[in-house]
Parts: sequence; C-alpha cells; structure tokens
Amino acid sequence: MYEVALLFNEKISPDQIKSISKLLNDLGFGLTVIIQNTSIIMMLYLRNNDLLLQTLSDLHIELPKYSKKSHQKSILVQNRKKFEKYRLFIRIREFLDKNIKEMEQYSKFKYDQKQKFENTNNVVEIDSYLREIAIYQILATLQNNNQINPENSGEQFLFVALKQQGILLDICPMRTFRHSTYKELKQCLQMNVNVLDYLVVRIRSQMGEQIAFYFGFLLYLIKNMLILVVFGMITYSLDEYFDYDVTKSPFEPLYAALTVLWAAYFVSQWNQKQKEYQVRWRSHGKNYDYMQSKMELSLLKCLKHKNHFSIQESTKKIVYSNELDPVTGQKIQIKQNIFSIYLNSIIRIIGYVIALVIFLIASLNMRGYVDSKQQLYIEFIQIPNCKNIYISYLLAIIHVVVVNYLNSKYKQVSITTSLSEDHKCLQTFERSLIIKRFTFEIFSAFFDFFYIGFVNDDINQLKQEMIQMFMVDEFRRIMTETILPSISKLRLIKYQNSIVKGLSELQQNTICQEFQMNNHEMQQVLQSQLISCFLPKYESFDDYLEIILNFGYVCFFTSAVRMAGIVVTTFLFIEFFSDYYKIYHLYQKPFAIKSNSIGPWTKAMDIICVISVFTNLMLFSVASDQIVKFFPSLFEETNTQPSITQSQYDEIEDNEIKIMVSSCGLLTARPLPNKSSQATLVVILIEHILLILIYFIKKIISLRQTWVDIYLKRQEYKRTLKE
Repeated sequence: MYEVALLFNEKISPDQIKSISKLLNDLGFGLTVIIQNTSIIMMLYLRNNDLLLQTLSDLHIELPKYSKKSHQKSILVQNRKKFEKYRLFIRIREFLDKNIKEMEQYSKFKYDQKQKFENTNNVVEIDSYLREIAIYQILATLQNNNQINPENSGEQFLFVALKQQGILLDICPMRTFRHSTYKELKQCLQMNVNVLDYLVVRIRSQMGEQIAFYFGFLLYLIKNMLILVVFGMITYSLDEYFDYDVTKSPFEPLYAALTVLWAAYFVSQWNQKQKEYQVRWRSHGKNYDYMQSKMELSLLKCLKHKNHFSIQESTKKIVYSNELDPVTGQKIQIKQNIFSIYLNSIIRIIGYVIALVIFLIASLNMRGYVDSKQQLYIEFIQIPNCKNIYISYLLAIIHVVVVNYLNSKYKQVSITTSLSEDHKCLQTFERSLIIKRFTFEIFSAFFDFFYIGFVNDDINQLKQEMIQMFMVDEFRRIMTETILPSISKLRLIKYQNSIVKGLSELQQNTICQEFQMNNHEMQQVLQSQLISCFLPKYESFDDYLEIILNFGYVCFFTSAVRMAGIVVTTFLFIEFFSDYYKIYHLYQKPFAIKSNSIGPWTKAMDIICVISVFTNLMLFSVASDQIVKFFPSLFEETNTQPSITQSQYDEIEDNEIKIMVSSCGLLTARPLPNKSSQATLVVILIEHILLILIYFIKKIISLRQTWVDIYLKRQEYKRTLKE
C-alpha cells in the first residue's frame, strides 16, 4: 500500500495540489488525494524502482553482493605481489567467524553495477526502512518551483518552503505491513533462533537503526539485569535467614559493591555490542559519514520542531561591523562568541531550575521529610498525618504530576535554546537537547532520594520513598504512554472509518486495481493508514530517560533497597512490551533514520557508574551501621532510647522501625575517639579500590579482540591492497 502521506493545510489551492500531483507522478510516484474537513492528505508510494536504486546509490548505501566476481583480475594487472596477498586474504576467510564472512559480502551499492547486487530472481532486495530513507531524500531534495509555490522566498527546496509557509503540515511515514506481535514470536520459535536478536533485526528492517538501537539496548539491559536478580535473591535470603535489617546487614554492602562493578561491566559490554550493531547495520566508516552529510536534514528538522523551522542549519547569520579591514578594505566580520550563545541558553533555563528546586523543597516539607531543626523547614506547609499511607500516596501522586508538568514546560525552553545555538547538523543539535533535558530530569527524579539518604541519614525512609515514588511513576507512565493513547485511537477509528466509506466509487475501484485487493481489504488497510497520520509522534527521549532512570535506581541506592534489581527488571519487561506495542499501534511510524549509537546515553551511564560508588559508600558509612559489621574495632555502638508517646509510636508505619524502637531503641555507631582518622581512611581506600576496579574492567573489555575488530582490520588491509 502507500508508503508516505503529505498533510497539507486548507490554505493550499486546488492548482497547487494538481501541480504537486503532476510533479510526483512524473517522478514515478503513485498517489491518492483525500480531502478532510481542515486538511488534505496526499498518500504516496514509489513505483519507479530505478529512481529508488539511483537514490540509494547516491547515498552510498551498502548491500550484499550476490555476484562471485572479485578484484583479483584488476589486482593481477597492477601488481603480481598484491595479487598473491589478495589470494591469501580471500583463502583465510574459510577459517574465520561466520559473521565476518557475512559482512564481507556487503559492498557500496552502485546503480551502474546493480546486476552484482541482484538475487537469483534478478531483484535487488531492499528493506522497507531503506525505501523510506530514499523516498524521504527524494521529497526533501525536490527543487522549489515558482508554479507550485508563487511565494518563493529564496528557499532552495520545495517542501521546506511549503513547510515554512505553513502550507505543508506534516510528512508521515506509513506502515506497509499488518503487524502481529504474536505471529512474530511464533515464527521466531519455529525458526529456533535467538528471540532477542530476531526481534531487533525485525524492528530494524521495518523502522531503521535509530529505533532498533533503542530496543537492542533495552533487551541487552534486561538480559544482563538477570545477574543482579540472582544475587539480589541470594542477598535477600541471607538477610532473612540471619534476621538482618537493611541498616545492619553485612550482605547489603557486598551486593552494592557487586552492583557497582556490574554497572561498569554492563556499560563496557554494551559498547562492544553497540560496535557490533554498527558493523552489522553498516553504520560505521566513511560511507556512513558520507550518507549523513548527503542527507538533507533541514526538512526533518522542520518536521520534528514545527514552531522553530525558521532557524536554518546550513549557515550561520553573518554580521559585519562598520569598521574596515586595513588589509582588504572590506567590512570586518563579527563572529558570534560561543560563550555568549551558551550563556544566553543558561539564563533562559535558570528560571525553570529555580522553580523546580522551590517545589522540591516544598514537597519534602509537605511529605514530612524535613525536620523542624533543619534550615529547609517551612512550618506553614506542613501537613498533619502526612505519613498515613493514603495521604502519603496522594502527596506522591501530586509530586509526580507537578514534576512532570515542569519537565514538559522545560522541554519547550530547551528546544528553543538548542535551536538558538545554531548547530551545524541534527546530531549535535539533538545531543545538546538531550544533555539539557537529561540533567534537569535526573535532578528532579533523584533530589528527594539524595536529601533523605545523605542529609537526613535515614536509610529506612529512603527505602520507603524509593518504593513509593517508583510505583507511582511507573503507573503514570503506563497511563500516559499506553492507556490514554489507546482511548484516543478508538475515537480516530470511528472518524476515519466514515471517511474511507465516503470515498467515491471511482477512487475505491482505482485503489483496488492498483494494489490488487478486494474492496473490504482495501478499506481495512486504507483506514489503518489514515489513522496512523493523526496519531501522536513518537519521541525516543522519554523512553531512553525511563531506562536510564531505572539504571540509576539500581546503581545509586543498592544498599538501601536490596530487591531493587528484581523490581526494576520486572518493570523493564513491562516497559519493553509497552514500548513495543505503542510504537506499532499507538504512535505514528517514526522516520527511518540511520544511526550508529544510542547517542550520549552511554556517557550518562558512565557518569552514573562513578557517582554510584560515592552514593553507596555514603549509605554504607554514614546513613547506616553496615560499616560496623566489617570494621568493629573502629566503632562503638550507642543505644539511645527515644522519648516518644504512645500516639507517636502508633503513627509509625514501618514495622521494622517499630520493632527497633520498642525493643532496643535506635542503634547507631560512631568512630572511637582515637580511630576516626582510620575510619575515614578505610572509606577512602574502599572508594579508590572500587574506582580502580571499574577502570580495569573497562580496560580489559575494551582490549579484548572480537570478530568485529578482526573484520575492521581486514577491511583496512583490503583497502591497502586496492591502492
């Protein structure tokens, strides 16, 4: 069926529609125009296969070669010694990893040599995401036309100009397949292949590398989290067997140290896996860089950020002073100061940061986490009975809703400031945007936990707050990402069904003949494709942020929540199926974009790994008495019985605290008078050991040679033979 839809505003004239239709028809597009109340939808598919192959050739796409011809003859003519080396280079392939053999079948596709890439049926096999990239490139590079666009303001490309004038509302990729998750999983089991790898490959073939990298990363994290699940269950069993609570357990610090080292191991392993994906998906090297520079990104930027399309990527605004250069006699160019650009961005976002901090402090007071002796105490906003389970969950819901609202407002400001920085390409623009949003949102997510754990020094309160906030936030995600979009989609189905049935009989017969379908099948497919045009746009940032926050939950406070690994792994499974469902059914099909990594999120995990060393050490040595179990000769335990009334005792919700208060008071530990310096040195020594181990884990894994390294070295050697 149709592969892409152009949504036009009602401003567009019938003559413009006819001219655009004629232009696209001449290029080799098949199309159907559907008129709605406030918009006009032009649905396209590319039937000119030669135009598709020429575009892919221009973009330096790499495809597998089926021809057995090699470069031996040309090398033999040039140099006999090189021919012998090349012969050995080919012969050793028989003994190499099967992945290397598969990758060496690929070569840069050239239209004039297309017969080398044709299979036994004389057809060049093209994945749907590559077709989408080619179609987008064709549309993005169509030259501006005065007949179609009489208000030509100097913009080089037609659809960019129409977008800037507000005539073109959107360009929507359309699904060319009827997706069934059940059938995919059943097919995978029948083929007896790795389920995770199979799903990632399927997602990539349908939606491109950018989406496939997200799901590959999520599945790889779930797979590695199973290690923590096993050790978490062992730690929990040992604590229950020896009757240790979280403040006294000697097993919790060992589990925390294991988690910190696991985090470093996972990030290093993911870097290797990401490198493997780059090679498998041909997203590395000069061809990939050339394709990125060849793609026209101005239209894509307009589509992603509709209200900010006037800022172009190609050139900066050049400003000249009135002074003349004494050498050339021309006006002196005033270059923009990069410091002033970023200073302006900081000034614009500082207000939102202040508003967030004020609300977080107020929220801590309302939920009873600030004591009257502390500087942040605000008496008039204290809420009685805030520790009641119902009131506490109500306050937690209010906290999550307000923080989410502030994050959504900050998102708009961060987009505007990133655009004002005038980045040269879409990748650097999105990297800047991600850094701004990630810093803001991770601060809002973990501020409460750091305050409770390291200012109040209360590991039990930290445990309770983490569980409460995690559950409320997960419920919020399921509601906003799955349930509410499902309800809104039901309304669209009713509306679009009436539009499809309202098509003229001539249009319906034409579409049926074009795609060789009966009327009932045509109506079903066309309805689903029309619905996809009006679904919300998918944005990967929120999904990545959720995964990284879960990674932070596991790493930062392992000493406080012994079962964090199990809980987070469970929710990651839910997150995977939720995201898998919504991206196929509840959101617009994302543009297929070539990508070579998950972007700055890997660096974010590296930072979390390092910070987690210090947070777990603080919980180990300051917020609990865990350190006493390992170094009893450096500490003394004090038994201070709290003076509380019966009514205050009854308000305590945590049973562990009740038992502790009623039986033996609040057990605390402090260094012996002559041992405080030694205790400090012990903590510093543990911190250094963990950081050194993290460094060596990363180094050892990065130095390990895989089939990817051998393949890249062979490619470099092959280039020297051709020179």
